[in-house]
Amino acid sequence: MSRAYRITVKESETRNLKAGDEICTDLEILEILPPEDMATLLKEELKKRGFAEQEDGTMVRKDGDLTVKVDPCTGEVSVKAETEETINQEVKREATGFNDVGPNEKNLREKVKDQLKQDLDKKFDQEQSRLQGKATEALEKHLQELQPEISEVVNQVTRDALKQKAQQMGTVKEISEDAESGSLTIKVEV
Repeated sequence: MSRAYRITVKESETRNLKAGDEICTDLEILEILPPEDMATLLKEELKKRGFAEQEDGTMVRKDGDLTVKVDPCTGEVSVKAETEETINQEVKREATGFNDVGPNEKNLREKVKDQLKQDLDKKFDQEQSRLQGKATEALEKHLQELQPEISEVVNQVTRDALKQKAQQMGTVKEISEDAESGSLTIKVEV
């Protein structure tokens, strides 16, 4: 006579998940002065805004999980969002077996354990996707805040370069700036 039995198998696992997203673009800076002079002006303006110079010459600013990196020589800007979480997942399954037919208890446990591993992997994949979405969302939000600041940096570097170029051309008689319209007038005596 066949006897039925039920087994319950539980698995839990903790993983440290990381996700990130990055976007790169180039600054559109007019070459008013030689490239090395324009790079120096850009570095100075970025330092005023909290960027720190790295060993490789790039300028970096960290805002929490976000990193903004500017290469003053090439004008390349990269914004990177990274997030990390330790996630604990637990799954449980029950199975029924019969002592005289089908797999024995040990084989049944192994089979259920394999299914649980697959279930855990699926859950962690879902968490990874959620984390990736969180990083992308943070990046998009930060880009909206960063765009006006980058435009201000480019405009300031352009103004400073024009002033230096005017001094190289002759004696500067008058400089007038209108912050509202963004106009800059320089009168030079050659």
